[in-house]
Amino acid sequence: MGDPPSLQYPVTLVRDDGDRAEWTATVDALPGCNARGETPDQALHRVAVAAAAWVKAAEREGKDVPEPKSLQSHSGRLLLRMPQTLHAALSRAAEREGVSLNQFISDALSGALGWRAPARKSPAGTRPVPAERLDAADVGVTGDAFTDSSEAQQRVRFTTAVFVANGIIVALAAIVAIVVLIAVLR
Repeated sequence: MGDPPSLQYPVTLVRDDGDRAEWTATVDALPGCNARGETPDQALHRVAVAAAAWVKAAEREGKDVPEPKSLQSHSGRLLLRMPQTLHAALSRAAEREGVSLNQFISDALSGALGWRAPARKSPAGTRPVPAERLDAADVGVTGDAFTDSSEAQQRVRFTTAVFVANGIIVALAAIVAIVVLIAVLR
């Protein structure tokens, strides 16, 4: 395969869920610049070649070539504003998990991006709440007040029953309308 050209841009490497389970490497700073490979190394080599070709083509056509951004340019610190109710829900979930709020939010964001967070044991007497399940139904959000999750589950069941009943009523009305239409047309 040979040595790939030096790649100064950050690359996103993703394993595809398909029959062949190939890898896709993408240079986000260079629109449309991606490559596939059977292995991560192969995809990275191919995307480095593609990026070099992308830059040469852009320069030849007189287009702007974005400056590479270093991964080092991010400090790891982030100031985030959020509703007080969300902050409270996240704090309670972190307490249930027995971790700091920062660690809980980092784990939740990692899970959302498909990163693997280390498995932790929950303190005795609590049940872990996966980050992807931290939502209004889990914490029982009602406006600005919180209720326990059994009340939230009851509300969800009631709402589901109302929708099912509504569907049945609409179906019966449609059947009656069809029968009346048939009777009128005879």
